[in-house]
Amino acid sequence: MTGFVDRQRAAQLMERAGIAALVLCAPEAFHYATGAWIGPAGLFRRGGGGFVVIPARHDLPIGVVVADFNAAQLRLAAPEATVRSHPIWIESAPVEAAHGLALAERIEAGLASLGRAPDFSRPATFDLAGSVRQLQALLKEFGLEHATLGIDLDFVPAADFAAIQALLPHCPMVDGSPVLDRLRTVKSQREIDLLQQGIFLSEAGLERLQVDAMTGMRQADLVALYRKGVADAAAGLSHPVVTAEYVTLGARAKGADARAVTGDPLKCDMVCTVGGYASDMSRNFTFGPPSPDQAELHAIAERAFEEGLAALIPGNTLAHVHRVTTESLARQGLRSFRRGHFGHSVGQSVFSEQWPFIAADSDVAIEPEMVLAFEIPLYIDGLASFNLEDQFLITADGPRPMNRLPRRLEMVG
Repeated sequence: MTGFVDRQRAAQLMERAGIAALVLCAPEAFHYATGAWIGPAGLFRRGGGGFVVIPARHDLPIGVVVADFNAAQLRLAAPEATVRSHPIWIESAPVEAAHGLALAERIEAGLASLGRAPDFSRPATFDLAGSVRQLQALLKEFGLEHATLGIDLDFVPAADFAAIQALLPHCPMVDGSPVLDRLRTVKSQREIDLLQQGIFLSEAGLERLQVDAMTGMRQADLVALYRKGVADAAAGLSHPVVTAEYVTLGARAKGADARAVTGDPLKCDMVCTVGGYASDMSRNFTFGPPSPDQAELHAIAERAFEEGLAALIPGNTLAHVHRVTTESLARQGLRSFRRGHFGHSVGQSVFSEQWPFIAADSDVAIEPEMVLAFEIPLYIDGLASFNLEDQFLITADGPRPMNRLPRRLEMVG
């Protein structure tokens, strides 16, 4: 199976949008579609470092244009894909262990075996026109040389898009980002497994923080405890693991060198990324017993969480969940509270918060196999910044929690 793409769902979405193929450039979209890294050319975050073509027709394979330096790895990772390559700045040569020839001569012989034109030279980074020529050849091979293409315009720079259009004058191009967004919203089992693993690791980190946190520690010390718990739990895991920590210490956010004292609240909004998939959750603590106001603030969040969660079921829109949650807060006295969203999708991107959002204007209907982070952030300067956030797999019967830690306000230190 190539990447994480559900080809049947992709075809349905493309048919509705009136496009014959998705052409994706973003490094995250490249990995989503192929299961492989785009390579160093993608680090420039420009159009043309690599392309993935996902045809609407089921009988056509996924097509890939990738840097020549990464082509062999791509063919191994996605053997069913049709792969074309374009040269980038990195030079590489095969070499034979032949006897009687100096190393330099063997390297030169290896370069000659590549069959390159006498005037071949490499670009300083990569050549967009050369990459698009390979895309053009791929589209022709698939019979899509005059097809309407959906491009991920939420990524491609304007100048690069103009160049791509000029080089493919016979292919009408539209914004394919909404199709890609909807495609990624419903997760495969492999994606769900990665997102579940991220929550498991993140909770291991928070348990370590809860046990070992003490007054006198700085924010960096608390983050180090979390990271140590994650690293210990991830030992032996084959996927790369990366964390991001959004920690607020103190009734008013303290500076980096300030130390925790008794009475300080602590918000730990943690992102743990496993194999490129970012899981998101948040828990709240106080150093010593909470004040009555802190306890009541957290109780408000807990009640709103439960009422909003009851609406997080297939068939409801995300706007409905936002409205239910807002009304819960209003009934508890927060009538003027205007949070832009109460959660979001999770998965593979440059940020853990992804479309669709649990927002007032979202007409997106909740579907089984979505994975959503639902959150109640209450940031009250001078009292506490609390965020109660869990991640849920949506099933036909409703939301299934991926977390196991209790949502109550806990004491540390």
